[in-house]
Amino acid sequence: MTTPTSGVAGLPYLGSGLGYREELKDAIFAARDVIDFLEVVAEQFLESPRGLDELRRICDVYPVIPHGLGLSIGSASGVRHEYLSKIKRISDVSGSPYYSEHLCMTSAPGLEIGHLSPLALTEDVLRRAIDNVRVVQEALEKPLVLENVTYLFSIPGEEMTQPEFFARLVESTGCGVLLDITNVFINATNHSFDALEFLLSLPLDSVVQVHLAGGHWARDVLVDSHSALVQQESWQLFYALVARTNVRASIIEHDAGFPDDVGALIDQVARARSIMQSC
Repeated sequence: MTTPTSGVAGLPYLGSGLGYREELKDAIFAARDVIDFLEVVAEQFLESPRGLDELRRICDVYPVIPHGLGLSIGSASGVRHEYLSKIKRISDVSGSPYYSEHLCMTSAPGLEIGHLSPLALTEDVLRRAIDNVRVVQEALEKPLVLENVTYLFSIPGEEMTQPEFFARLVESTGCGVLLDITNVFINATNHSFDALEFLLSLPLDSVVQVHLAGGHWARDVLVDSHSALVQQESWQLFYALVARTNVRASIIEHDAGFPDDVGALIDQVARARSIMQSC
């Protein structure tokens, strides 16, 4: 196994958890002996004191990692300080050892994109991302852990691969990687590349957390819908990852099409834990 870089070396082992969703609330609180920790979407708690009170109630029961959607790490306009102050409140209330986000753009000067857009893999965008990560980590006073996203198309003019981009960003900032295993599988399927080869070319020594989810087919495109149980291909990639590096945390994500038997989701949490403990 590889050894984490200094920026994330001291982060604790959290185990196997589930993404918190209101639809799953009762089942989540009934499964405290099976679920090690929760991941919450930061935006669900940003705008009101009531939201922060709800977050505190969740944190009274579970360790919590906030997962954000709006930092837009690759944006040329830099980090929005009003938004950063809001997520700092979420981060502080959670007491989390790190804060997680997506390596993407969600906004550009004068424009809200409305989804997680992939970055142009260029030197200019890398420098911009490095600057933005440093600003966020200084403000939050904890490591930022960034997730690989799915994409329907690559932006022309690439000057490096996505693994190279990640590796240089990690080296320059000490941030960590939130490796979405299912996103690797989906991108590999839609863009016809080898998922395992891609996974092994990432900076695995900086992987802190993993996401696992299930998608669905829309004609000839595999969609990252978080609406199904985790596919076997994603489990196989997870086995391969755990055999090669020390994963501290895994989250099962499920956002739609909730099964009648929520026990199926809890079983996936247990399966992920078993895999993490097998190496």
